[in-house]
Amino acid sequence: RQAVLRKALKSSPNESTNDLWRATSNHTNIQYDAYNSTKEVLKDFRSRHENKLLNQLTSQGSFFCSVKKFALPQLNKVWSIAQSKLPKNIYNFTIRYINNSLPTCKNLNRWAISSNSDCSFCLSPETLLHIVAGCQFYLDRFTWRHNSVLNFFAHTLQTVGDSTLYADLNGFKSPSILTGDTYRPLSCSNGSLYVVELTTGYETNLKNNVKRKKDKYRELLRQL
Repeated sequence: RQAVLRKALKSSPNESTNDLWRATSNHTNIQYDAYNSTKEVLKDFRSRHENKLLNQLTSQGSFFCSVKKFALPQLNKVWSIAQSKLPKNIYNFTIRYINNSLPTCKNLNRWAISSNSDCSFCLSPETLLHIVAGCQFYLDRFTWRHNSVLNFFAHTLQTVGDSTLYADLNGFKSPSILTGDTYRPLSCSNGSLYVVELTTGYETNLKNNVKRKKDKYRELLRQL
């Protein structure tokens, strides 16, 4: 049975799986000779895969590097658990999104499946970034996505006792009551004022978005 499984590793169309076969094809028992436990095997394999994403794959690398650099380590387990509970189709989508392997026009062109890499709406190159946060024809969709996330946060924070929630959404008090019409961040008041700014941007823009929002709200924070 072990021979059959190892043959499957060798003949797999997945390059990373082939790498695992080559790394363990020295006629040793990988669990008991080269490693102390199965967990060590998986950890080593995962580490090599991360290194490949960071340093070898051009299109996936920049995305993965941004996520790894700016994500809070203490939330990794939370996100992992949340992702594991997703419906299969959405889970598969998130994996392909993270690996930038969704069939965007840019990817289809890179894979020699299509000769055209342009967006059918605006004729700009249809990259994942363009679809998620760039196409001017989808601004309403971007707003819907932002408000959907904001709505989730608002209803979650609404359960906090002895506090008043202000959100730029239907059914909530407007933040402009506190901050004026120029700035309308999610705000929560219970003797102290908590201001939350939500940005649902593309991962490689995380650093730029943080700087932009800090600059935008610097004067408001000074006034508060």
